[in-house]
Order: sequence, then structure tokens, then C-alpha cells
Amino acid sequence: MQRFVKIIFLFSIFATCVEEDLIPTGTSGKALTDSGVYTIDSSRSDAFCDFRLIEQKNNCWSDQVTVYEDCHYNLLFTRYGNGWTGSDATYSILLPDGKIMWMFGDTFLGMVTAERTRGEAPFIRNSVILQSGDQLTTLFGGSPAAPRAFIRPDNPQHWYWPLDATVYNGKIQWLLGELGSNGSGGAWDFAYRGFDLAILDPNTMNVESKMTKVTEPDISYGSCVLEDDQFIYIYGIMTVGLSKTVHVARAAEGNLENTWSFFDGMQWVDSPSKFAVARNVSDQFSVIREGGLYYLITHEPYFSRRIQIMQSTAPEGPWTNRRTIYCTPENTDQIFTYNSFVHPELSTDGALRISYNINSFNFNDLFNNADLYRPKFIRIENWQ
Repeated sequence: MQRFVKIIFLFSIFATCVEEDLIPTGTSGKALTDSGVYTIDSSRSDAFCDFRLIEQKNNCWSDQVTVYEDCHYNLLFTRYGNGWTGSDATYSILLPDGKIMWMFGDTFLGMVTAERTRGEAPFIRNSVILQSGDQLTTLFGGSPAAPRAFIRPDNPQHWYWPLDATVYNGKIQWLLGELGSNGSGGAWDFAYRGFDLAILDPNTMNVESKMTKVTEPDISYGSCVLEDDQFIYIYGIMTVGLSKTVHVARAAEGNLENTWSFFDGMQWVDSPSKFAVARNVSDQFSVIREGGLYYLITHEPYFSRRIQIMQSTAPEGPWTNRRTIYCTPENTDQIFTYNSFVHPELSTDGALRISYNINSFNFNDLFNNADLYRPKFIRIENWQ
């Protein structure tokens, strides 16, 4: 739910985001490219630990579903400094060299104390983490003293929030939502302006090209992509009031640079369609294929605790058998969870590795407790 989450951040933080010395001296910021992309090697928080069985309460999900806390990845993303310390989104893809590329939205850098509190902290619109084994390296633009978003649109008044990505022909294809002011003022003064496709070299992380794929901002194409046999499917969300509906496009040969066609309920057409293939989903979610069926995994929208799954015999639906597979324990009247993702590159032995984001309606909470703005990870077995 990025567009809802951002009300906490948009207009209260940027006075500190480019001050000098916010990233401590002695960190290893170095230019990867002549376009100003910097890396910071992040410190590990702890050693490996085992999965821990989560006992459900209040019969929130089926007894046949088994859920474990993913202690290892939760510790891996408990950062204390020298790079990324908190964010939302949490998209991931496997790169050709075996590394994992993590793509994040609004991001805190800087330092976190041993008590998990923040002082002044740089804050940028998007960031990337490259994972090699248990080593996480943060990528961003600008410089360590004055960090900026990893990737920015041509319009300096706009910014990118990351969407899903894939690898095609050895290159990263990354979908991005371009946002700008809607003229309303206040905390809701933002809106999608279009959706771009960036091509990156995975060896250098250089942005080689960008192109606009959708100029109509009503549907956020890129909320999720699914690589299938002959096509890559691009799912998007349209929000009208409290209604959130899923819409789908596809491109041939798994190449997002190819022409997109859009499902109108009966056939694939040349223009975006308002036909909804699913309803009542979050702004960002996952679609996977397993055993000849397709599964859509989503956080129930509007600050719900429930992570749900539904299935179909086709990537365009219809989606049926909706059921809850987990309920997040962190939710209170102030704390909310949102935007569940399946990470196929981490999902083994038929289990699902899922992350979800945690946040607070009270912005100051994010400084008092750095664990309120970050992903949490679980492993789910017997989910089918």
C-alpha cells in the first residue's frame, strides 16, 4: 500500500536528507559508475539461526498450514548502519551471477543505536540492496555525505517508487512508478504520472536506458510480474475510493520491452482495460505458478492482519478459493502491516518465503523503534 504508507513520510523529513556527515566517516562509499551510484557495505546483525514454529491464535488460518518465523532473514535485515536501515516495498529478483537484488521504496540510511532508535537519518525515495550470501550491500545515488535515490526520473520534481522486475537476455528489466504532486497540498499531494521501464546491467548496476510503457496513471502496472511459458504477465492495481481491483497486461517472450497487450475479460487488446481480474487486494502482491495452477498472494487491504491466497487455472483468472494463510501479530491501533511478497528465489522444498512490511501511523515511532519500518520474513508450508 505504498500510496497510503507515504502519508507518514512525504512532508516532514527532507530537511535532513542531504546534510553533511549523516553517514559516518570511515564507511566505504565508492563510486560504482560515473553516474554517481554509491555503495555502502552493511554490517551483519547476527549469525545464522533456525526457523521457529509460530503457534496461531484465534484460529486465524487453517490448521493444515504451518508457519515459521524466518529468524535468519529477520536478523539479516536488522541493520545498524553503514547503509540501509529501513524501508518498504521489498521486491526481489535473482540475478545471473547468483546475487539477489532487493528493491526498496522510501529508505532510511545512517545509523541505528544498539537500542534500535534513530537520530537524524538520511531519507531517500528508493534504494537497492545486493545480497551475496549473507553480505548485504546498499546502492544509492549522490554521495555518502549527500545521498539521493538510486534511480530518478528525468523530471526533477518527480520521483520513482519501485515496482517489480525481471531478468531478460542477461539484463535487469525494472518497472518503476513515476510520481509527482497532484496539486492538492498536504500529506496527500502525490499521484502516479506514468510507468517506466529501466534496463540495467547487472554487472555494473548502470542504468542503460529508460522508456515509458504506460502514460495513463489510473492502473499501477508493475505491482507484480509473472514469468510464464510464452509471456510475462504484468499486474496492476486501480484504486477508486476504497475499492482496489487487479488488472493484467502481458508481453511476448518474457521481454518487457516488447509491446504490451491488455486483458479485457474476453481477449487481449492494445489499450489498458478497466476489466478487473481480482478484487480486494493490496497495492503490491505476488503471483506464482506451482503444479499447473497460479496463485495470487496478497495482504488483505487497508491495514489488515491477514495474508491471503487465491488460485486460478490461468494467469488472468478467475481467482477462486480465497483463504487466509497467516495473520501478522504486530498490528495494533497504531502499528500496521502491508504488502506481502513471495520470494521464489528463497522458496525451497515447496514452502513459501514471504516478507511483509511493518509501519506506524505515528511518524515519531519510526525513530523510537527502527523495527517498525522494515520487512519481516516468514516461511509457510502446506499452503496449497
